[in-house]
Amino acid sequence: MEWKPKKVKYKRLHKGKIYPLTYRKQKTSLAFGHYGLKVLKNARLNAKQLEASRRILSRAIRKKEKMWIRCMPNISFTTKPLGIRMGKGKGLVDEKNNWVYRLKGGTILFEVGFMSKSKAKGFITKAAKKLPVPSVIVSR
Repeated sequence: MEWKPKKVKYKRLHKGKIYPLTYRKQKTSLAFGHYGLKVLKNARLNAKQLEASRRILSRAIRKKEKMWIRCMPNISFTTKPLGIRMGKGKGLVDEKNNWVYRLKGGTILFEVGFMSKSKAKGFITKAAKKLPVPSVIVSR
């Protein structure tokens, strides 16, 4: 799955700060499913981390069960090649995996519906292990 936006107004953005004690006001409660993965700390999640946890959840889902992804990497980060001197502009955006989602504490990343409680909790904990942030399983 491509984890980058279709259109971006500005390709090269500032890195931005991750403030330690701010919590999100939107996306803090379940909107679609019965169980979800809620993140407790602020962080930056890159496309590889989100894809790894999405794959675990998508393998668990059968015909009637459903999964919702509530985040999308929308900030690009640039890299300059090794051996290049300072100056001469900002580096290039690698289109493959250099996209980041700026995450605030309390955000729900994934939701799962129409699944048994034990199965949902098992697979959500496996998906949470792929993320570098502490998280909690939320239910309705």
